[in-house]
Amino acid sequence: MKVCFGELVVEKVSEFKVEFATFIDSRYVVSLDVVEFAAKKAIENWNRGRRISRSLAIETLLHYAATRQIKDALKLGVKKGRNRVAAVIYDEDRMNAINFRELEFKPEYDLRDIMEHYEITSEEIEIAGVEKLPLLVRERIALFSAFGE
Repeated sequence: MKVCFGELVVEKVSEFKVEFATFIDSRYVVSLDVVEFAAKKAIENWNRGRRISRSLAIETLLHYAATRQIKDALKLGVKKGRNRVAAVIYDEDRMNAINFRELEFKPEYDLRDIMEHYEITSEEIEIAGVEKLPLLVRERIALFSAFGE
């Protein structure tokens, strides 16, 4: 497994089915460490037979999104056009099949989108500080992984 950041272009989202990698919209990526944490939790639960989906790629997205609803998790996935994404790659040999260009990671998340998605309150940000946002997101992922809610 490899976690990296990059860019790809998606012509038709409905036809973009990749089983060997998960792509997460950069607006929701506070840290690649958090992405890796979610991927490891997804793999751990997958191997224990605690699956939500039929695909490890979707399972990883569900864990990162901290939801059991695929339609809600897909909001954090790729869109039509140029996408800047965090990528969890399970099979590097198959990455040549898509036009993915690896880039240096520079956070470009949208604080409001993250707060809304993970239900992080202004009070939590005020107390912990925005620099602790990765820990707050990680907490949501850990709780989801442990309780599946």
